[in-house]
Amino acid sequence: MNDNSPFMTTCQPLKEEFINLNKVIVTSEEFTLGRGKQNSAVIPFLSISRNHCKFKKNKSLEWILEDYSTFGIEVNGIKIGKGSKRNLCDGDVIKLEPTGEFVYKFVIPPKSDEYEIPRKRIKVEHDTGNNDIINNVKVKFEMSQNYERSHIEKKIESAKQMVNTTMMLKQQLQSDMNKKLQQLETDYALQIENLKGEKNEVEQQTARLIKERDAQLTLVQQEMGGKIVELMEQIKKHNENEKQLLQENNLLKEKLEKEREVFLGELLRESSSKQDMLDQLEKKMKEQEEIMKKEKEELENMHKKENEQLRLAKEKELKDLEEQKKRREAELKEQLEIIKKNLEKQVEQTEEQRIKAEQELNERLKEMQQLSNIEKVKVEQLEQEREELKRKFGEAQTTAEKSLEELKEHVRNREIELAALAADRIQQQAVQSSEVIQNLQQQLERVQNRLQIVEAEKSTILEKSCLLDPIEGTSSKQSTLTEFGELMESELQCSICAELFVEAVTLNCSHTFCKYCISRWKSKKKDCPICRSPILTECRSLVLDSFIDKMVQNLSEEMKTKREDMLNARKELAQRCSAVNNRSGGSYEYSDSEFHTSEEEEEEGQDLYEDSDISIQSGDSSFFYINDRLDLASDADHTIELSDSGDDADSDGTGTNRRRVAGLPGAYYGGYGRCFRCGARGHWAPGCPLR
Repeated sequence: MNDNSPFMTTCQPLKEEFINLNKVIVTSEEFTLGRGKQNSAVIPFLSISRNHCKFKKNKSLEWILEDYSTFGIEVNGIKIGKGSKRNLCDGDVIKLEPTGEFVYKFVIPPKSDEYEIPRKRIKVEHDTGNNDIINNVKVKFEMSQNYERSHIEKKIESAKQMVNTTMMLKQQLQSDMNKKLQQLETDYALQIENLKGEKNEVEQQTARLIKERDAQLTLVQQEMGGKIVELMEQIKKHNENEKQLLQENNLLKEKLEKEREVFLGELLRESSSKQDMLDQLEKKMKEQEEIMKKEKEELENMHKKENEQLRLAKEKELKDLEEQKKRREAELKEQLEIIKKNLEKQVEQTEEQRIKAEQELNERLKEMQQLSNIEKVKVEQLEQEREELKRKFGEAQTTAEKSLEELKEHVRNREIELAALAADRIQQQAVQSSEVIQNLQQQLERVQNRLQIVEAEKSTILEKSCLLDPIEGTSSKQSTLTEFGELMESELQCSICAELFVEAVTLNCSHTFCKYCISRWKSKKKDCPICRSPILTECRSLVLDSFIDKMVQNLSEEMKTKREDMLNARKELAQRCSAVNNRSGGSYEYSDSEFHTSEEEEEEGQDLYEDSDISIQSGDSSFFYINDRLDLASDADHTIELSDSGDDADSDGTGTNRRRVAGLPGAYYGGYGRCFRCGARGHWAPGCPLR
């Protein structure tokens, strides 16, 4: 290392961890300094940038300082600024960061071949003229005055910087306070909005939350207000210090001017006492230097106190965060302890079982020792049992661990199942509706197949009838039409009114009724008339309506007129019901004239239905089905005529409808309603004895 290389020495003692930085030697012509490890000199301090500055030697052998720091570097109290340069001289004071932790004095050692001027006091020779001495004294006096003025100006600038920093801190505190207030308001506003619309307990909770919010707001405002008051007091103190410094500056200027005048007068008067005057000047210079040092120390102490206050505030915030972290850790530890306790209990239980098993084995071994050698085989068996017990104990431990894992998985699966239940319910409703539609489609396909068979048979009958007389042909046509009409009425009829479906409605149990009939039925009971299952959904089957309308067009004129009369009667009944509902607000009575039945008949039918041994299932039963007796339609000479008694029964309004006649053996009867052929109760049209 070169002895003539410049170096930096600290102007104040450093901390123990920075003792090696008391003296920094500039070892190269491009010497870098910073927090990064790639620098020539590394200072591990937060306010020091990674690439803080560079000491560079130019061609004229002068040292230049380049500033790359974020907070700035001061040379002799003047800030350089980021990216700017400054020439360095011997004795320059370099302040690397604003806290004043690292303040160095730049020293350029003299070369060995240069002559160092002695710093001892030179005696005044008697040969020199009085004018030269006076001029030298004047120059020194002016230099001292200029130095004092510059020192006072530096004090004023530092005080202004302190005021600016305090103002910045005040603004930051106000912004932090506003942010905290906004956060608290938003948090409590969200909580209040979530708690709206609930009962008195929720309102009490909102009131409590509002009180807590107000209390926290007042606490925050009090804390921030106290900090703002302290900052305002500091600003006032700095303003007072500025005023005092300005006054001192003016007083010092006046004193210096007076002393200068007095000094010049004394020099003119007393030229003999020159050496004494020089001694006095030196004393004054020393006193002024001491005063300057004291003022510097006071300012440094002020800076240190303010930095300590800021550091303490930051430490408090960090402590609060650490306390919150510790609380959270404590909660987690409590949860872990609970889990550990549960596991320990299970382990203790398994250990108790193991201890019991070992005790039993030991007892058995003791007993076996007392036995003779003949029972050694049994001892071996016991040892095998012991091994099996140990194996079972190991399996029990593994099962316990697996059970814990299964419990966790069960909790997860339970959450998934709860989420899937809603989707399953929706799918079930969709499946029910789809099943109803599929059943209807299957039934329609069966009816269409039967109709195709009937049409084929009809065509064969027509071909045969062409060979016969025209009178016989007309009679066969009428017979087929009547047979087809009877088939329609027997299989596509409503089980309530015993007529062809009018505006067919299918329930969730796949049974179909007239819209008007089921609405009247639902006014008293909410169960299906056939299978007694609860009515949940209704679906309008437009396919059946269109099919019946098209098939009726192919029937006889009597059947057509009968169908039209029934449709008109249903329309009138519907209009009458709607009028009654509008008048009475939706409540109406179930009259005998609308259904040609009385309440007594309903009760009788209900009793018969309950007493009967016939059980109806929703999957197997249906309100219309294709009977195997359709095969009878293949006979050309087979005709079915309505009896006079049936016509009379239809024509009578009340008397003949009230009688009860048993139907054909084996024919199904639901226990309610009547036959649309003969008008008697006790059987339906498929089981009518007059058929």
